[in-house]
Amino acid sequence: MVLFTGNEWVIDCYPRDTRQEWSSCTSFLVRLHGEYKAVNPTISLSLMKRDGTTSTLSHQYRLKGEEEEKLRHAIQNSPFERQVFAYGDYSNLLSAEDIINNGSFELICTIDNTDIPHSRCSLGVPKSFDLHSHIGKLLESSETADATFRVENRSFVCHRLILAARSPVFKAMLFGNMAEATQQEIKIADMCPEVFEVMLHFIYTDFVPSCNSEMASTKFIQQLFVASDRYAIEGLKSLCENKLCAHISLDTVTATLALALQHNSPHLKNACLDFIAEPGTLISWTLSDEYVNLVRSFPSIIAEIRGKVDTAPSFKNVKLQKI
Repeated sequence: MVLFTGNEWVIDCYPRDTRQEWSSCTSFLVRLHGEYKAVNPTISLSLMKRDGTTSTLSHQYRLKGEEEEKLRHAIQNSPFERQVFAYGDYSNLLSAEDIINNGSFELICTIDNTDIPHSRCSLGVPKSFDLHSHIGKLLESSETADATFRVENRSFVCHRLILAARSPVFKAMLFGNMAEATQQEIKIADMCPEVFEVMLHFIYTDFVPSCNSEMASTKFIQQLFVASDRYAIEGLKSLCENKLCAHISLDTVTATLALALQHNSPHLKNACLDFIAEPGTLISWTLSDEYVNLVRSFPSIIAEIRGKVDTAPSFKNVKLQKI
């Protein structure tokens, strides 16, 4: 309900139109509520799309006189005589992927009245809703925490439900038949506390916190990439992949390629292979000890590297070193 021009306006939503032949339509009425002053508004209705543009509803009316009578036939059994000022419907709204966002939509109603600037009111979920900030505060305060993780010499208190919702691995660990489901303190091996801390922050907030120079290093991001894959946190894994792709060098490409192969990352693997196939890189790389170690661990990678360089004229006469 919105107060405008000294009147209370109501937007009624009918998810399914009462007419059988229009049963896939979602309809809206814009009407005055209770006692009201005389108004002569122009009202328009539109739906906000996920890309920020609007989609105009069909069958919009600025109702007066005979049009008000037509409206009572458009929506059967409407009890709001002489109160309805606009009507609009949208076919198949409930399945419109460009409009429905997380089960919600936003309806824009613009009311123009003589000598009064237009007003915009929305029906739906507010755009800025700071959910991650509120959940992140739970991590900071430890309020209602029900699990403790021990990583080397540090302890982290967490919420089982939040971890389970964000990671299928944590879900199986904390609510399945694994021993951790009943443990008060859960030990995490093969991970440094700083990596676990950043991973927790992402689980609670969907963001990676600001890092110092050491935590922004390629080595740290590689460790975070391994941790995100270990606990199947796909959003964090994707962020790490993009970061590692942007910092591939002759010094890092072997370790990064090995991680891509170990943790099933085609995107990261292809970025490494593209770098290796650049002129001036392949020869230097194949002469390194890192190349020898990589090929011994992943002998099939030679065929993939060859596939990348065979189409480059600069490498027609280059033979990859066999181990």
